[in-house]
Amino acid sequence: MVNQDFVNNAVKNIFKPGAVIVSYGTRGGGKTHCAVSFCQRLMEGYFPDMPKHVILISNVIFIQKTIEGGFRTASPPGVYSITTMKELFPIVANVLEKYGRKDTLIILLLDEAQNFLMGDMNSSGDMAKSMKSFCGIIRKFNLALWLLSPAMRNLGPAFRNFIDAENDPANVTCTFQKNNKEAEAFIRARRLNMDPRSIVYVKMGANDPRVALPVPTSSWTSNPEEIRAGEYAYDHLSSADFKVGDFPFLEFVYAISGRSSYEMIDSIRAFYSQQETEVPMSDSTARANKAIMADTLKTIATRLKDEGVDVVTIADALGVKDRTIYNWVKEVRLKEKKQAEKSTEETA
Repeated sequence: MVNQDFVNNAVKNIFKPGAVIVSYGTRGGGKTHCAVSFCQRLMEGYFPDMPKHVILISNVIFIQKTIEGGFRTASPPGVYSITTMKELFPIVANVLEKYGRKDTLIILLLDEAQNFLMGDMNSSGDMAKSMKSFCGIIRKFNLALWLLSPAMRNLGPAFRNFIDAENDPANVTCTFQKNNKEAEAFIRARRLNMDPRSIVYVKMGANDPRVALPVPTSSWTSNPEEIRAGEYAYDHLSSADFKVGDFPFLEFVYAISGRSSYEMIDSIRAFYSQQETEVPMSDSTARANKAIMADTLKTIATRLKDEGVDVVTIADALGVKDRTIYNWVKEVRLKEKKQAEKSTEETA
């Protein structure tokens, strides 16, 4: 017998703005099936105490059955399909403008995360750096990030370590593990009449125990061949992809920083509008802007450290290594010292 109160409370604590969820398990074990099922039910108001408006943005491909019996690529209402980071924020701005921030949750569900966040590549590349910074600001957008990968080790520490871990804390707030063999044993021991794929093991903190949760039923996980005309299903045979795209993500982060939540929508739109109207820069101008950006990063890192923010958090937010932050702070301190000495000499 499912304790629905327990399930509802767990769901409320898992799916909230700022959450970073990671699903893992063998291929074909039902990770995407599980994620799509939960997202559909969240959107349909199946779980009480959740926001009234739940929106799904995902690189998972959905299809709709046509009257002729064929299929076309199309997403269910409230679901937005994207393949680049550039596509994300205009959708976020539109959603927040339409529904407001008070009772809205946006879920960014990214399948096959190992393809763009491989553990060995996690400290290099625009995608990894952008995603590290992104994890630090997702709460600003009423957004929860859900990553799917066959194995946790395929992801770098920033995307596999819990936020409350004693050693090397990172961004993860919850994990979903699909283990059908363990689920079969669980069902046999309790003499339940359930499909092993309908159980997922959830861990909501570094020191929390794993608990079994039932995977809700979902029409979007149906066999496409069995749905009726006009109905939707996710395409379990398609290949999911995600990249930054032609988008200066770190510049975007700086552009929206230091503004109130009430200015978020206008800030997003202003940045995109500026990108569309900008004239291509010369190489010398680009180099000059890059140097200015580097100095800005160093100053931001130093000021954050002065305010008591730990180095690991600053490094994750800016998409660099911990030792880089130490070097930047040291460089800024030395520069400020020389400027102070020069001012003293000029005054004397």
